[in-house]
Amino acid sequence: MPSPSNRDGEEIVKLREELARQREETAELRGRFAALSSEIQRKKIESFAELAEQDNEAKKVLLRLAQETKPAKIQGVNIALFGLTSTGKSTMLNALLGKKNTDPDAAQTGVGETTQKITAYAGTGFTLWDVPGRNDEVSYLSMEYVSFFKGLTRRLILITATVKENSSMMKLLDELGLKYSIVFNKFDKVDEDEQSSVKEQIHKEIKDLGLKHVDKVYFVSAKNVKMFDDWRKMVDDCTN
Repeated sequence: MPSPSNRDGEEIVKLREELARQREETAELRGRFAALSSEIQRKKIESFAELAEQDNEAKKVLLRLAQETKPAKIQGVNIALFGLTSTGKSTMLNALLGKKNTDPDAAQTGVGETTQKITAYAGTGFTLWDVPGRNDEVSYLSMEYVSFFKGLTRRLILITATVKENSSMMKLLDELGLKYSIVFNKFDKVDEDEQSSVKEQIHKEIKDLGLKHVDKVYFVSAKNVKMFDDWRKMVDDCTN
């Protein structure tokens, strides 16, 4: 698990302590994860999607290990945001926290991936977790990260054009039996007369890809939160 930055605060320290306790209790399971990870890296497999395509037996082993992994005991309501580069993840974090991108304690925004490690942000009655942009890399297929994913209250996966942007992560969560919501961010950039057809396209992609654990789908703009009703629905669903 990456070391915490100054802004991570008490929540990520508690998470690290919980994962450390689990490591002590599950040394044998952790060893099996490590052996599998070494084998996957030796084969130069870089994501869960590639693993599913190239080594079905290793995928089965991974999922058996994941089933044995207990959820991290994270206190309170914990919401993680997953999103590839430039999906507006940091802007969304700031909007959910009631901050402006220019505030000194706001999540850093800009072109490219600014998050290098999982970072916690304390909200009112909830904690937001900013997960680095490439979420399905082999480095995330570890006991610690699987435990973290399983311990979350909500998982929001951001897209800006198509479900296929991050379908590999969605399929990993599907295989782990974990629910997640898809958030189409920057919906204000879609022409108004095309918004209905884009919504239909997204729901069709979910069906065509066979995604099994999609909870909700929201169409929002983190920069203009009042522009679409789905923003309020998303906030209510995540915090209630």
